[in-house]
Amino acid sequence: MRDVVVIGGGLSGLAACHELERCAAAYTVIEVKGRFGGGIHSRSEAGFVMDACAFAFRPLADQALLADLGLCERVIPIGAEACAFAGGTESLIDALADRLRGGRLMRMAVSSVGRLGNRFTICLENGIMLDAGAVILALPAPYAGRALWNLAPDAAEQLAQFRYDSILRVSLGYHKRDLPACQDRVPDATFPFILSTDQPGRVPDSDHLLIHVGLRHAGDLSADDAIRAATRHFGWRASPLVARVDYWLEADLLSEYGAAHHQCVCAIRDALPDGLSLIGSDYCREATEICGVARLDERIQMGRRAAREALAYLKAKKK
Repeated sequence: MRDVVVIGGGLSGLAACHELERCAAAYTVIEVKGRFGGGIHSRSEAGFVMDACAFAFRPLADQALLADLGLCERVIPIGAEACAFAGGTESLIDALADRLRGGRLMRMAVSSVGRLGNRFTICLENGIMLDAGAVILALPAPYAGRALWNLAPDAAEQLAQFRYDSILRVSLGYHKRDLPACQDRVPDATFPFILSTDQPGRVPDSDHLLIHVGLRHAGDLSADDAIRAATRHFGWRASPLVARVDYWLEADLLSEYGAAHHQCVCAIRDALPDGLSLIGSDYCREATEICGVARLDERIQMGRRAAREALAYLKAKKK
């Protein structure tokens, strides 16, 4: 019998699973895709390691977690207040997933979460129904809202109102000799961030540079058009050695992350039944990125806290 079901295998969901694993709890994680990580995805090409979403991040406060995952040596500096993983941000996802021994259902979509007696029910889109003592819902707001429509309609209605930005991530790899000696890299409304590194592990050698640019677009924009827009804007006339464009719909929530957003998230959580937690980047108190530099701490701690709360709920039910 499953104690806990975690729905969603992004960073927050995997952090919850990691804590459940540490506590020797019986759990199953359900992920709609064939891999974990959500928008966090890395790819190597011609010696460059590029990321689909988070490329640079604020140093993690929980250094013990990095040590436990064997990642301390893979963290490299990117500027004064940012770091990156030498093998791409997916290194963090892989390290978390490799340590999980609980059940996992991949390529499975959840259609709804309900209640039957004192157990939660999880209906999959293939018609199979699972049950659990507690549920951790680690989904972006639109998908969480659909899953909760029957169980918690007030929460579902508020989740359906969340909106997202349209930022493309453009990754470009260059030989340094092909770039202007002096580069104006001031972010603006169209290009909200630009980051780069020549650190080993991310580029073929110190003569190369990996550049990560955010491009806000007002409609459908092809990958080729996005690359042209970025290179023209920053004056990079040479063709990049490698280029990649990524877009993850739920990567950038349209929110000021102020008191109003926090109150909205609190109201949604208050509308949920005991034993069900809602976690993920949409529900953070602080913006998940500042000038393209990701904040991973809150998402990790949110997942770990949800796991502990689920186990406390199950323990209280047994009394």
